[in-house]
Amino acid sequence: MTVRNSLKKALIGATVVAGLVGGAAAPAAASAAAPADVQISACGFWVNAQAWAFYTHCTGSVYTIVQVKVVTRSGPGSLICVRPGTVGLGPNSVVSNAYYTGRLC
Repeated sequence: MTVRNSLKKALIGATVVAGLVGGAAAPAAASAAAPADVQISACGFWVNAQAWAFYTHCTGSVYTIVQVKVVTRSGPGSLICVRPGTVGLGPNSVVSNAYYTGRLC
């Protein structure tokens, strides 16, 4: 009987923890996020069929906000902070690349 109760408590505890972790790890929606009809298959910089540049920050089990250098076709570009998920950077005619700087925000 105590083994059954212990197992039951462990399963309930694991379920609650998984729900909390899953809810906490969900990133906030970005205003310039990828359109719903775009299928994202890669991490990092990419350009869709409409010539719009994006950066996808893929993350493992740890939620991190990373610093990304956005390279423009004219000028020095800028540093931005990116949450896990995809963020729109602008038209590819302006943004030529984006990459992780190795730093967290």
